[in-house]
Amino acid sequence: MRKLFAASLLSLTAIAAPVSAYAQQSGLPGLPVKLGDEVQSVKAALNTSIDPEPIERSPALPAGAVDPNKGKSVLHLRTKGIWVFFSATGKAEIIRMDAPYSGSVKGIKIGDSSQKLTSTLGQPIKKPWPVFVTMQAYQYVLDDSAYVNFSVNDDGVQYIFLTR
Repeated sequence: MRKLFAASLLSLTAIAAPVSAYAQQSGLPGLPVKLGDEVQSVKAALNTSIDPEPIERSPALPAGAVDPNKGKSVLHLRTKGIWVFFSATGKAEIIRMDAPYSGSVKGIKIGDSSQKLTSTLGQPIKKPWPVFVTMQAYQYVLDDSAYVNFSVNDDGVQYIFLTR
């Protein structure tokens, strides 16, 4: 009986392992959601009744091309400066913060300079690369399953992204 129970537990662990590997391992102070959270958990944590909206197919995609965003959705809380992008299975796969988000991630806030970013966190794990023509992205490790990217221009940090 013990062997049967242990085998069942091992099977459940093997099935659940990919799900837990998907989730961000640590939460952030002031941000009540994390990568891997489900839609209903995110809505409850952010105290909203707004439903995520489907991500529309890009008109730039050729007619026969597979849509990488098919079935995906986004919850955008404009007054909080928080975006949560969901996979087709309803799990948070990207979290974006922009103005007026007032919290910090690893001690960095929207508007902080690139000098403050590197003096606080050190050099990024990748050399800063251009994004959105006028910005550079700085990538740091958030935890064992997630990264944080800071998009910075001359006015400081404009966007903070949590990704896997």
